[in-house]
Amino acid sequence: MANISVIGTGYVGLVSGICFAYLGHNVLGLDLDKEKIDHLKNGSLPIFEPELDRIFSYARDYKKISFTTDYSEAVAFADFIFIAVGTPPKEDGSADLSFVASAYEKICQYIGDNDYKIIVNKSTVPVGTGRWARQFAIDMLARRGVANPEERLDIVSNPEFLREGKAVYDFMNPDRVVIGSDNRDAAWRVASLYEKVNPTLLVSDIATAEMIKYASNSFLAAKISFINEIANICERLGADVDVVARGLGLDHRISPHFLKAGLGFGGSCFPKDVSALISIARQSGIEPQMLLSVIQVNTRQRLRPIEALKAQLGQLAGKAVVLWGLAFKPGTDDVRESPAIAITRALLDEGAIVYAHDPVAKDNFKRSFGSADKLIFIEDKYDNLEKADALILVTDWPEYYDPDFSRFSGKIIFDGRNLWKKEVVLRYARDYIRIG
Repeated sequence: MANISVIGTGYVGLVSGICFAYLGHNVLGLDLDKEKIDHLKNGSLPIFEPELDRIFSYARDYKKISFTTDYSEAVAFADFIFIAVGTPPKEDGSADLSFVASAYEKICQYIGDNDYKIIVNKSTVPVGTGRWARQFAIDMLARRGVANPEERLDIVSNPEFLREGKAVYDFMNPDRVVIGSDNRDAAWRVASLYEKVNPTLLVSDIATAEMIKYASNSFLAAKISFINEIANICERLGADVDVVARGLGLDHRISPHFLKAGLGFGGSCFPKDVSALISIARQSGIEPQMLLSVIQVNTRQRLRPIEALKAQLGQLAGKAVVLWGLAFKPGTDDVRESPAIAITRALLDEGAIVYAHDPVAKDNFKRSFGSADKLIFIEDKYDNLEKADALILVTDWPEYYDPDFSRFSGKIIFDGRNLWKKEVVLRYARDYIRIG
């Protein structure tokens, strides 16, 4: 079993580190947030992710995982150093690599004359970052006077493809593990870390691996925007987008995945990665028209409920609207780029009162959204529903699948996930609006 240090205990770093520990590797997680590390040392997870608490408990019981804030400890401990820090978007949409650069700089402070470390980029980084990082590290080691600096490390790209809400399953049952390096031996050594999950391996040069990550997420985002565009056309023509999507998905060349019409994509990956790929393309002299359209359709789709309610109610000032679902998808407490944020802002700008419910994401929504006089968080999904003019289903959590429809009496229902049957809702509701 290998010794692995994971730099960054955010979503990707924490899930990856705990899963590697569950597989039997010795893992040391590093973060500069001392409070977070203290909580992790005490067995408290900072994120909600199904099954993660169970395998974390197992890894702790068998002493396969520990945590630190000390880079010197993390570098000395590891044969493999995974970098899993954030690459947030800048204002122009490009990826901010300052956290990645800082991690490399700190790692290289502690690599010695007799060391050999494989540094693995788990963070999503622009094409070319791996080769830049290797030269950056070699130059820094040379300035420190480390002997034969080019022999002290290799850089490997190992992009993550974890779905929030199913991340543990995805790590243990990957569609594929992509590993890129300009040193084939280093690539295969990283591949050996996944031996127990018996993955389909794709080994490439480092730039190709970096591109696979961006291309994968951008393609999935494009499928979502495509079916939402089709849904909007279906509404005008009287066609049923759910049946259209089923007909598309039966074609094995297309597949049914990511063809569910709704309020668009959110989260930490798709919006950021599509924007970053647009920036990468422009830097290379290409204007990526299709990628630009993916973002435009997604931005517009989030405001469909506002347009529909204004058409029904006229001015929204003083109207009460209940939101069901604040996370960007079920199974997670992540609200980053959630459609609920755009919908809530628009409702408040119109002067509406918003009652917001989510099984796990309320606290993150509060932190992300800030305070507002007319934004009220409710503990039970039916709280204040009797005084509301409308309800918007934003996130299709299982607890919303089969509500007490009699509670919808007199309300306008906007089903942003096409979850319910029209004929059932209309027995009680004033009106029922869905996507497509």
